[in-house]
Amino acid sequence: MRKTQYYTLLAMFAAASGVMAEMHLMFPFPLLPFLEFDLAEIPDTLAFMILGPRGGLISAGVHCLILYILGSFTIFSPAMKLFAELSMFAGIYLGFKIGNKSRYKKGLMAGFGSIFRVIIMLFVTLALYYIIMPSIYLPTAKLAMSILGISLASPFEIAMLLAGLTSIFNLLAGFITIAIAFIIIKSIVIAFPHLSPQIY
Repeated sequence: MRKTQYYTLLAMFAAASGVMAEMHLMFPFPLLPFLEFDLAEIPDTLAFMILGPRGGLISAGVHCLILYILGSFTIFSPAMKLFAELSMFAGIYLGFKIGNKSRYKKGLMAGFGSIFRVIIMLFVTLALYYIIMPSIYLPTAKLAMSILGISLASPFEIAMLLAGLTSIFNLLAGFITIAIAFIIIKSIVIAFPHLSPQIY
């Protein structure tokens, strides 16, 4: 891929991610409404798969910066999203390397991408909920649980439940984002057969 083509595509993906973030194309996770499925992750994932790790990192970094500019639920929310995307990218890359010549390659990429996102973010979110910002997340979670008729005694139990529900969210977000990226890349490759995605 020529440098001009590379940087043109990178600018397009980063811009698309930024515009989608500004348009707030997000859908709340019903079990924890402060978590949102963010469609702006799709251009970041496309940048990663088509342009490689550096392209994905730059696009996700721009996305994170724009979320900070726009404001968020907490000061850590954009950074958490960046962690989630980068952990998903790491899993996708591992699945790609392991299944490079296998007919199950795309399944491995989607599976490893989602699982990496879940495992890494489990520890990160548990630290956020229980150690870094318990005064923000735990009361909100306790209220939500009481509405559902769930009674939890200790803050640690609430934090563990929050982390578990967040893991479900990350699993779904990973699969949805990767699946949509696969569909879009397939269409792009058909329309532009000279374009060769680096991680696909």
